[in-house]
Amino acid sequence: MKLGYRITRAALLLIPAILIFTTHISLDGVSIVFGASVLTGAFATMLYLFFHFDEKVNTKIMMEGLADAFFGVVLFTYPNPDSKFFLIIFSAWIFYMGTLLLVSGLSTMERTEYFWLYILAGITFLAVGFVIMNYNPAFKASVPSLVAIVLVIYSSVNLYLLLKRKTDIYMN
Repeated sequence: MKLGYRITRAALLLIPAILIFTTHISLDGVSIVFGASVLTGAFATMLYLFFHFDEKVNTKIMMEGLADAFFGVVLFTYPNPDSKFFLIIFSAWIFYMGTLLLVSGLSTMERTEYFWLYILAGITFLAVGFVIMNYNPAFKASVPSLVAIVLVIYSSVNLYLLLKRKTDIYMN
């Protein structure tokens, strides 16, 4: 897994969070920015896999790229998206990414000392996915901030795990 690709993907997911915090856009705007971000991430994944076709395929990268493409296309092609639809799509996306982190943690339990962070992050994102899906409409104004916080945490956890694993590889 290349460091540049992972940093690019994390940065692409931080862009909507930064825009939400700085511009205070509505939930409809969050939907557009998030959709563009995950579609760009899917395109970056496709480019990464294209240029590294001769290397061993990392299934986590493929699964993330497929999820980004699917959820991004659904957000942009659904005829009448509303805030509830976006919340369902976003919660399904974060639930899926939490499942990937949980599976990664369980599969690397013997090989890394950071498996507990994979598992903790995976369980956290599974729970957040359920919370966002069942969010009370009375608190609709706080949803963009919650989405931004989740994106910042997701990107930060992925970057931390990536950088820790890279330094451990080079120190051995």
